[in-house]
Amino acid sequence: MEVNEIFTSFQGEGPFIGKRATFLRLSKCNLNCDFCDTESRDEGEVMSVEDVKNALLDEFDKHNTDFLVITGGEPTLQYKELRELLPLLDGKCEIQFETNGTSKEDPIEEAYYVISPKTDKENVYKRYLQYGNVFFKFVIENQTDIDFVLELLEKYEKPANDVYLQPEFSKAPQVMDLILSNRLPLNVKVTGQLHKYLKQR
Repeated sequence: MEVNEIFTSFQGEGPFIGKRATFLRLSKCNLNCDFCDTESRDEGEVMSVEDVKNALLDEFDKHNTDFLVITGGEPTLQYKELRELLPLLDGKCEIQFETNGTSKEDPIEEAYYVISPKTDKENVYKRYLQYGNVFFKFVIENQTDIDFVLELLEKYEKPANDVYLQPEFSKAPQVMDLILSNRLPLNVKVTGQLHKYLKQR
């Protein structure tokens, strides 16, 4: 596996915000978003699946964590290796993926998925509506982004879980003003990036 870093902090955004978590950040991404906040995303160390398992179990034990966030980059680019890794963790943690939703593979049933569509957004949204373990999180930069999400919610069936609007960090105060000026459905929530305000990873 190509691993950027393994560390323990807390989940700073989305439906599990505030939860103590160990992070497995994998290298490489298939997109190049101008607001990407992952530095050196293409750098990392090649590790065997067994070595990654051992490193994670050590981290769980050291920090008393039972929640694993698999992120990137785009973690689903290493789907095959992840399929090998997760059973080796032997049920010692809940698992959450942070993904852009471009993978053609079905979500792993034993994990939660927080999908933040960045390209082909409508088709990504439609594809994952059927899954009960999926949350949608949309990065918001302007009113056009808000309108797009509201149109999706109007056009398609209600998703299984709440939908999250995340202001792009560098524009957060202005974007929050925009979000609050809209009449939002009850299943739409706002999430920030708490780890950035607290100067954490």
